[in-house]
Amino acid sequence: MKMKQQTHSGILVSGLVISLAATFFTATTVASPNKHHQAKSGTHISMRASGARLIRRVTGPVANSVNGVPAEPVDSFDWSGSEITPIRGHAKLEIDPAANTGTIKADWEDEYGHWTYKQTMFVPPSHPTGIRMGSTPGSLTEIKGDPVTTNIYLHGDTGAGGPVIPTLFNLLSTWGPAKITLNGEPFDNPFDGPAPMWAGHTMISEGVRDANGAVRTTSGELYNMMLKSEGQTFPNDLVFHLVFHDAPGPEMTTNVPPPLSFFYHVSFGKVKVKIKHNN
Repeated sequence: MKMKQQTHSGILVSGLVISLAATFFTATTVASPNKHHQAKSGTHISMRASGARLIRRVTGPVANSVNGVPAEPVDSFDWSGSEITPIRGHAKLEIDPAANTGTIKADWEDEYGHWTYKQTMFVPPSHPTGIRMGSTPGSLTEIKGDPVTTNIYLHGDTGAGGPVIPTLFNLLSTWGPAKITLNGEPFDNPFDGPAPMWAGHTMISEGVRDANGAVRTTSGELYNMMLKSEGQTFPNDLVFHLVFHDAPGPEMTTNVPPPLSFFYHVSFGKVKVKIKHNN
């Protein structure tokens, strides 16, 4: 197990080069504590981001749409990076991770017009919200029930989030209902909960795409979910990921990945983070 130190926008982060394969680690599940009374003694994180890119590729004749925006069939990760589109956009957040409070706002433009994203509530998803190194070498702590996590691993082979991208170290991750507008009008969720809002998820993480926008394995192959333990990441990059979607349901769609009725994915490559520790 190799230790490394990496610096992101002036913040020193302790990282680990590890494989999160379950056969090598013993995972411990911990529930999120009640953080309501820690609001004045925690850490305040603020972020500003630009350099937006739309990660959303329509893969065939449109079978379903929401207010004119294609919903199916769509690939919302485009591992090859062949159709990732630079767009105008900005994002900012102010978060107290101890209290699970704060605000996330973003706006951007695509071919359908001007979008806004606003989130002020934080609610955990049904899956674990992070994996952290445990108290002994070779052990992991699985975080559950915490809608705002810091310094954790997600996706890949962690079991915390789907393997739609490789295992990523995250400075901050959030989940919760988000309000979306398009061209000044509500862009409501017509599918299952949390209608009319959408399920929002954000991450401030290390990079996952190479200079050509592709997601690859450590051996240079194009990434896919069967290679979830072999993904390549870029610890010297810092990226803000923002997605919103309907809640997973029993319906089947032709969207891969992920197989949800609607999924929108935008990332920001120019990220500045400030961390303030309250006294």
